[in-house]
Amino acid sequence: MTHPGLYVVQLAARLRLTSGIRLTSATLISLALLGGVAQAASDVIVDTLREPAPVVDLRLPAPMLAVARAGDALVSVGLHGLIQRSVDGGQTWQQMPGPVATDLVQVRFRDAFNGWAVGHDSVVLHTVDGGLTWKTQLDGRSLLTLLHGFYGPLAAKGDENAASMLQEVTLALSTSATPDVLSAPFLDVLFDAQGHGFVVGAFGMLLRSADDGKTWEPWTDRTDNERRMHLYGLAENAGVFYVSGEQGLLMRLDPATQHFVQIATPYAGTLFGVNAQADLLLVYGLRGNLFASRDSGLTWQKIETGINSSLVSTVDQGATTILVSQGGQIAALDRSTLQVTTLAPATGGDVYAASDSGQAGQLIVTRFSGTKVVQLAKAN
Repeated sequence: MTHPGLYVVQLAARLRLTSGIRLTSATLISLALLGGVAQAASDVIVDTLREPAPVVDLRLPAPMLAVARAGDALVSVGLHGLIQRSVDGGQTWQQMPGPVATDLVQVRFRDAFNGWAVGHDSVVLHTVDGGLTWKTQLDGRSLLTLLHGFYGPLAAKGDENAASMLQEVTLALSTSATPDVLSAPFLDVLFDAQGHGFVVGAFGMLLRSADDGKTWEPWTDRTDNERRMHLYGLAENAGVFYVSGEQGLLMRLDPATQHFVQIATPYAGTLFGVNAQADLLLVYGLRGNLFASRDSGLTWQKIETGINSSLVSTVDQGATTILVSQGGQIAALDRSTLQVTTLAPATGGDVYAASDSGQAGQLIVTRFSGTKVVQLAKAN
């Protein structure tokens, strides 16, 4: 039996990562329709939000899309709600029970215990024990209820902005293969030490939580993103959150107005991620493009990375930030001098994400063939 979301995530991965083509609204709608066709063609319709992740044979390649470090452990997530955990630096992996069978595309840990995973069908999962067990905090059904409950009363009182948001929800729902599920994917999630956090995704979707994800508040209308560009990456430093997205979009949370305001960038292509340090702001995206700012985004410097494929991850190791591309190219950025050193590539296929392994001189990368350990070394 074929998972209806499989075609969607495969095509999305190829478009976003392999080909480096920007995911437009029309593209995502087409992918959603393809998912609906796949589901209709299946002998049995599976409700992936109510079915647990299937048990897989870990001796076979398992497509993994994201990985993160949780203290001394590593946790990776992938297709069909698959969650794996390693306690030996990524040498061996065990499958953990997953509460949903929908595709997971990102995982983040705030500390050794608290982590979140997000993916298709507007899913947010949470763990409090380092990835051993997971619970659903939000999905496409509860999100739909949340949005109607939040904007509905405001629209009834004549709030034009709320009415507009409801129209957007109706349009998004019309592309879903399941009538009561808002199926647009969440693409990143991040929480600070105080339990404040955000989840972002397709069509400019952004929600805020002030209690580690127990409750959520819609914030899409609190962004300088009227065109609803897809939002790909989150970063935080000293309580200040950043969001990156399509067409050079970069936003920073204004604590006074509680609104995400746009920061001008010198790049018009998709920014897949943002890395925020105390004295350095990095944004990265298509075709190895990397830009650095020492003044919180007022001015920017283009960094020549020597990489020609899309940057998908940055991994901080001491005073160095490791740059990883979807083509497996790797480079080291000295954050003090902004000098780049080319490292030996990660061979073996497209890379979707990377994480620190906890071992010196190593990275963990995810591929369609699984999660692998990569040794860092200078290129010849």
